[in-house]
Amino acid sequence: MGEVRMVDVGEKAETRREAEAEAILRGDPLVLRALWEGKLPKGQAIPAAQVAGTFAAKRTPELLPMCHPIRLDSVELSMSLEEGQIIIRARARTHDRTGVEMEALTAASVAALCLYDWAKSQDPGMEFSVRLIRKSGGKSGVWERETAPQPSESRLLEGVRAAVLTISDRASSGVYTDESGALVQRWLEEQGAEVVSYTLVPDDRDAIRNELIRLSDSLQPELILTTGGTGPSPRDVTPEATRSAIDRELSSITDWLRLQTAIHTPFAYLSRATAGVRGRTLIVNLPGSPRAVQEHLDALRPLLRHAIQMVQGGDHTPKGCGDA
Repeated sequence: MGEVRMVDVGEKAETRREAEAEAILRGDPLVLRALWEGKLPKGQAIPAAQVAGTFAAKRTPELLPMCHPIRLDSVELSMSLEEGQIIIRARARTHDRTGVEMEALTAASVAALCLYDWAKSQDPGMEFSVRLIRKSGGKSGVWERETAPQPSESRLLEGVRAAVLTISDRASSGVYTDESGALVQRWLEEQGAEVVSYTLVPDDRDAIRNELIRLSDSLQPELILTTGGTGPSPRDVTPEATRSAIDRELSSITDWLRLQTAIHTPFAYLSRATAGVRGRTLIVNLPGSPRAVQEHLDALRPLLRHAIQMVQGGDHTPKGCGDA
């Protein structure tokens, strides 16, 4: 085997050098959201990952045997939660004879490892990738990664016609703004669905049943998402109304939603929501609060496309839903 050696940089000029690296952590959307919000057993993960990444950048020469010790001017880590992933950006700066690419890459990598450590008990299948985004300084000047056009993964429901039904005495009477129904509509449109109806009805079993039948039979959407009326209080009658309108129940969908959202709160098990099929329309009950609605939509995403395909008479091979 050949010898290894440290490159001599003694003749290089000291210049201002910068580098930016990116790590992308992917996993269960609900676990990532709980990680982001500091709701997992170890507490606040994001500030811990920022500190871990900063420490790692400073110790890069101790980890990589041929990496030169340099005077770091600054290390900055920023993070963002996106659908199904946490994006970590690490920026390192120095005024020295060699670059800071490895410091930036090490910072991003260790920050991602810290987040993985926080959440591995909930989702051991998480994975992350790391890459250099940009560097500048020295004779080579500026290098920047060319970003290839990314496929539109968010268009989960492209070509699907959907309807939104909010069940609430107060929202339907105009006492307060229907934030949850608006959130569901916006989410559907972001996923590429055509929202053909958005209506509100009070917590009345007949009113809910009649609207579900009208939407299914007249507009014939592939999907109806309801929000509200799924709890144990006396006025919560959405599950009963839904069962009276559907031809076949698919309660396993809402069993999955309860299981997944219980990561956030055990109150998820107080939900009596159900799901089912009327004709070729899939109907799924969601809770009433905006925060719970978002958590349920995140949990619903991996199986929704395939469920719709099956209701429409498709085969058992998922198409497109697993890539989301």
